[in-house]
Amino acid sequence: MKTLLCIIVAIGFLTLPVLAEDVKVDFKGSRLAAGYMDNGKDNPATVAKENPGTFGVPDAKARFNVAFDEDTSAVLRLTFSNAVAGGADYAYVKVANVIKKMAKNDMVNPDIYVGKMKINFGEETFNDNPVEGALVQNSIGLINGYDMGVEFRQKALPIELPVVLGYAVGFGNGNTGAADGNNTKAYTMKVMATMKSMPLYFSLSQYGSGNMPAANTAALGSTVCPFVTTQPWYMKGYELDVRYDMLEGAQKFDPAKAPLFSDAKGVFRLAYGTLTLGATGLTTASNTTRGNVMLDAIYNVDKQWYVAFRYSYTDVDVKGVTTGDVGKTTRMSVGGGHRLSDSAILKLDYTTNAEADTVSNPKLDNDSVSLLMTVKW
Repeated sequence: MKTLLCIIVAIGFLTLPVLAEDVKVDFKGSRLAAGYMDNGKDNPATVAKENPGTFGVPDAKARFNVAFDEDTSAVLRLTFSNAVAGGADYAYVKVANVIKKMAKNDMVNPDIYVGKMKINFGEETFNDNPVEGALVQNSIGLINGYDMGVEFRQKALPIELPVVLGYAVGFGNGNTGAADGNNTKAYTMKVMATMKSMPLYFSLSQYGSGNMPAANTAALGSTVCPFVTTQPWYMKGYELDVRYDMLEGAQKFDPAKAPLFSDAKGVFRLAYGTLTLGATGLTTASNTTRGNVMLDAIYNVDKQWYVAFRYSYTDVDVKGVTTGDVGKTTRMSVGGGHRLSDSAILKLDYTTNAEADTVSNPKLDNDSVSLLMTVKW
């Protein structure tokens, strides 16, 4: 049924140019990854524990971008897991220059996004897949998610400073699924800055879920509060991201491009953040705090070959309840790729995972090796 609905929706988007001459449709942002993966028998991604190695299609997206005029557009992106349709993860309308037309002022003039979209928290979240990421695996503390709501985003404020400042403010339901069980809405705030004198970019993100009903799963991280089953709970988090591109000659710094698709010789990133989950009905000392750190780099040997490295860890601290600390879990990935064309890349990734040596988090057989062909168009 999901596959049939996806086909019907896609056909509807494709017939838009017939209904209106000025409507333009393209598929930019679509992608596909397919190949062989061995995730270890204890990895959650492994179904057959006795035989973890398998061929598969871990990521596939069909994206339809519809431009009605210079200020109005819509995006629908259909997602597939191992070629099975899973519905739409993007379904939003974007409107630009609304405030400029109303107030005749360029100072505050954000693009407005309304619908279902990715939560604008952190930077890795926008290339957290084996196609747009330099490596197949993500950092171990990756926090991402989709939500239904509204976002106001302005990439550059017209202010004369040593940096180009931008911001994003969003409001959403805060929980997963179509039904909104949360009367107090979630919020996301983000400040971005790009240095004018050097290829350095950084952003600071903050998130608050509002009061979540006990049975709800948070949109950010698809998380359920680990020690609360009957009381309302909350999620709060922040993250600092830094990126530096090693440029050569006439290369231009563009932090909006994923590191893999940057024309820089090398790209280096650092992310640091925390996520706190707690029960609104318990004492403030009863909560779980998870610290997340990620350091990665990509180096382009030449126009065809690149190598990449990533180190990341999470450190979970539980307070005020009987559940013990999970402790520190680390992940290290090394790999590289060969650009077969402007669209296709062959990627090899080897990832090791190290769990804290505790009863609640013993050593697992979850290291992975992946060899994938990826295409982005």
